Parts: sequence; structure tokens; C-alpha cells
Amino acid sequence: MSSFKKAFKYANEHKNKVYIAMILIFLSVIVGMIPYIITYDIILRFIEDNNVTIGYLAIMSGAIIICLLLKTYLYLRGLASSHEAAYDTLMGMRINFANKMTKLPLGDIAAKGTGTYKKNFIDDIENVEALIAHMIPEGIPYVIIPIIVYIILFILDYRLALLAMGSIPIGMLAMGMMMKTGIKRMVPYYEASQKMNSNIVEYITGMEVIKIFNRTTNSYEKYVSSVKNYKKYTLAWIRDSWTYMAIYGTVLPCTVILLVPFGSMLYIKGTLELAPFVFSILLSMSIGIPLVKLVEFFPIIPNLKYKIEQLETTFEGEELSIDDKKLPIKNHNVNFNNVTFAYDKRDVIKEVSFMAKENTVTAIVGESGSGKSTLAKLLVHFWDVKEGEITIGGVNIKHISFEQLMDLISYVSQDTFLFNTSIIENIRIGKPNATDEEVIEASKKAMCHEFIMNMKDGYFTKAGDSGDKLSGGEKQRITIARAILKNAPIIVLDEATAFTDSENEDKIQEGLNKLIGGKTLIVIAHRLSTIVEADKIILMDNGKLLSEGIHEDMLSKSKKYKDLWDAHIETISWDINVKEVQNA
Repeated sequence: MSSFKKAFKYANEHKNKVYIAMILIFLSVIVGMIPYIITYDIILRFIEDNNVTIGYLAIMSGAIIICLLLKTYLYLRGLASSHEAAYDTLMGMRINFANKMTKLPLGDIAAKGTGTYKKNFIDDIENVEALIAHMIPEGIPYVIIPIIVYIILFILDYRLALLAMGSIPIGMLAMGMMMKTGIKRMVPYYEASQKMNSNIVEYITGMEVIKIFNRTTNSYEKYVSSVKNYKKYTLAWIRDSWTYMAIYGTVLPCTVILLVPFGSMLYIKGTLELAPFVFSILLSMSIGIPLVKLVEFFPIIPNLKYKIEQLETTFEGEELSIDDKKLPIKNHNVNFNNVTFAYDKRDVIKEVSFMAKENTVTAIVGESGSGKSTLAKLLVHFWDVKEGEITIGGVNIKHISFEQLMDLISYVSQDTFLFNTSIIENIRIGKPNATDEEVIEASKKAMCHEFIMNMKDGYFTKAGDSGDKLSGGEKQRITIARAILKNAPIIVLDEATAFTDSENEDKIQEGLNKLIGGKTLIVIAHRLSTIVEADKIILMDNGKLLSEGIHEDMLSKSKKYKDLWDAHIETISWDINVKEVQNA
């Protein structure tokens, strides 16, 4: 019941439509019983006094047709009202879910994977529709009407009532066995579904890499294996259930299965009159369909419960510590004060302290896995720090609203993403009210203008799904153009030139240098030659700040930095002797 309450809580704003639907469907079921009562009257007239005229039959036939039409109309109006409430609720849930995701730590989202959230966002929320549009407005009337009918039958003759209930134990036993099987099969089924969704997303997303390195066999095997696994659990669930489905689907609506034979025996023996016998047969037949529809909702209950629990895991997830206040920021100095951050209970940043002053360039370097990118993501509040604090202008970022923080920072990651819209709109994301001229100027500074103008439709060329019509370097320059256009006082470049060639990298660096005036520029660098002029270099190693200073000082006082620098210089000198390759 708690799952029902939680699900119905989502529809709180639209509950009046659900109540209207419930009343309309209840009336529909009542009206649907009237033809059986009319039929009973016709049968009695034939049996008892044969006082049946053409006019009477015409009126009764017309009444039956009207009842059937009215029943259909009321039922459809009820469903229309419940579906309006349901889809308004789903819209609200998806908006709330999206808002919730923006407040969750990125680490939690990355750990669960895209497939899980896709399933939550689309499949699990969609299943709430069954509760609001069908189970509540239809289920409650389908419970009340049979109860009323059986009360009438008990008043009429308790023997007839008990006989009319003869199909219920058999049908409910079959339904109970099916639900028991469903509960056992449900968890592995949904785990297989979740794994399949994740593998599908991974397979499609990584298609380019798979083809380039000819890993189609291994990757396809992983994808196919998860699909086959999902198929196995699906068929196993169905195979265990279809016998029970056949039993309850056949027996349960047959409310006369015991009533007709044993009632006939009572009539023959003279202990039962014909009129109540006929009336009980017709009245019990009128609840056959409501009983089946009611029981059909039972298997949905454990499924709905499971999916509501999955949704609640996200809705109740621990949010980032964010205030909605807009606080005055005195300056744009970024300060890390004894920052420690743990991921999966393991400290990946350990007591790091440094300041990145405005109007300066601060470079963070280190080997892969040293924690340099994690520092950048902590600054844009992708996670909460475990200990210590990060401040901007002396204000803890936890006390800055998400909107204000995003206005303060332009973050350019090595993981680029473009929407399937025009290039000009992809760049304009950095500043939605920017003019075309401002977009073009930002593009020139990011060295985008030339390759954009060489495209068929120029700035109005579609970028494709995830920007697949552009190369990695082109996509990266587009995202840099966004940051330039945004013109935020703090710029974070997380290996933002990783996919550019050396010539364009120099040009982009030149364009970025023009933005530094009055700004705080933090660069996560993988090519040390690009940050030799930085005002401060931070060397990270295994989550700790190893040393800091300018390039010349770091070379002399840090062996680790010198080793990184020597390795970088060596890679720059790598070359291929084309003549030797051709002669080989």
C-alpha cells in the first residue's frame, strides 16, 4: 500500500480528475448491469404469463441498446479523464526527475550508468500511468460492484450466493501462483533489462571506436549476450505464468460454473423457485468481466512496487549541498582549503590547498589518475567535498546557488557534447541571448570560423547526433567557442585541447589568452608545453598536491615534474621517417 500512496502522491495536483474518472467508470459498470436485469424481466414474462407484446420487446430492446451505448460513453469519458490525470502526472514526474538529477552528485549518476537512468526516466515513470489511468479509477469500481452483487445474492438466497462464488477460489489460486512466480522472476528480469539497456547505449555510443579498432566481434558478443540473457528471463517468466493465466482467464469469469448445475438440482428438488434462480444466474453473469479486469491488475502490483522503489531511490537520493541564495562575490579568486574528496569510500583527493587568483593562469598537471580532473569537477560542484572547502571570492561554493555558480564558471571538458541542432545554436548555448555577430566573433577566437564556413550550410549546418558530423577537434573548438561566448569570470579548461592538432592548439591558446584579463583561468593540461607561461603550476600525484610554482622553479625543485616534462619533450620529438616506411 505504501507504493500505491507514493505513486498516487505524484498525481496529487490532478487527483480530482482521477475521482471523476472513478465515478464515471462506477456508473458505467452499474449501467452495464441493467441489460441483465431487463433480460430477467423478459424471461419471467415469457415463463409466467406469456404477457409479451411486440411493443414491449421493442422498448426493452431499445433500453438495452441505450444502456450499452451509455455504458461505453461513461467508460470512455472516465478513461479520458484518468488518462489526462495520468499523463499530466508523468509530465510532472519527468520534470521533477530531470531537476533532481541536476542536484545529484555526478559520481552517483556515472556509477549507475546511462541505461539505468534511461529506464527510470522512460520505462519506470511510464508504468505509473497504469496505476493512475487504470488501476485506481477502474479497480475500485470493479471491487465495489461484485461486493454489492454478492450482498444481493446472499439476501436472495445464501445458497445461490455461495454457488455464484464458486469460480473465485479457483481463479484466485491460479492468480496467486502466477504472482508468486512473478515475484521470484521479477528481480533477475529487471536486472537483465537494466544490463541490456546499458550495453545497448554503450555499444551504440562506442560504434566509431569499435569499427576503427575492429572490435566488432567482442563488443557485439557483449551486446548480444545481454539481449539473449534478457530474452531468457522474459521467456522463463512467461513460460511459468501462461498456464495460470489460462486457468484464471477461463474459470474466473464463469461465475455460473457451479450455479447452473447445482442450482438446477435445487430447482428440480423443489427447494428453489425459478424466478430467483434465473435472476441469480443473470446477475452473477454481469460481474464476470469486472472480476477478470480486477484480477488482471494483480500482477501489475509487484511490478509497480518494484519500479516505484527504483524511482524513489533516485527521488530520495542525497543531493548536493546547494543554497538558493544569490550572494555578493567580492572577487574571483578560487581557493581550495584542505580539500578531501572520497569516491566509493576511497579518498581520491587528499588535503589539497591552493589558490587560483583572478587575472592569472593556474595549470594543474599530473599523471593520469592523479586527481587533476577531479579538482576541476569539484570546483563546478559535480560532487560535495568530504572535508575542507572550495571558495570563490571567500564564499563557499556550497552556499552559492547552482545558477549563480554556473554564471561564474565556464567549464570546458575533454568530453565534448553537441546537440543535434545547428552549429550556431550549439555555440549560442553559452549565451542564449547572443547575437549572430557575437557567436561568429567567439567562433573566430576559438578557431572555428574557417571550418564552419567551409561546410555546406555554414553556421546553420546540423551538428548531427552528439555532433557526429564533426571531428573530435572540431567539436572541441565548438565547446571552447561556447565558453568564450559565455564570457564567465572563471574559466576551467579540463584538457580542452586534447583532440586538436598542434597548429590549431597554438591558435586556440592565443585566442584564450585574450580572455584572461580580469579572469581566473584554470587549465588541466596534458601537454606541458602549453602551460610553461602559467602564473602557477600545481603538480598532483595520487590525489595529493606534490608541489607548486612557475615552470622554471618546478623543473629545479620537483623531480616528478621534470620527469613529466622530459617525457613530454621526448614525445614532441617523435617523428616517422616516411622514406624508410615507403621502402620497407
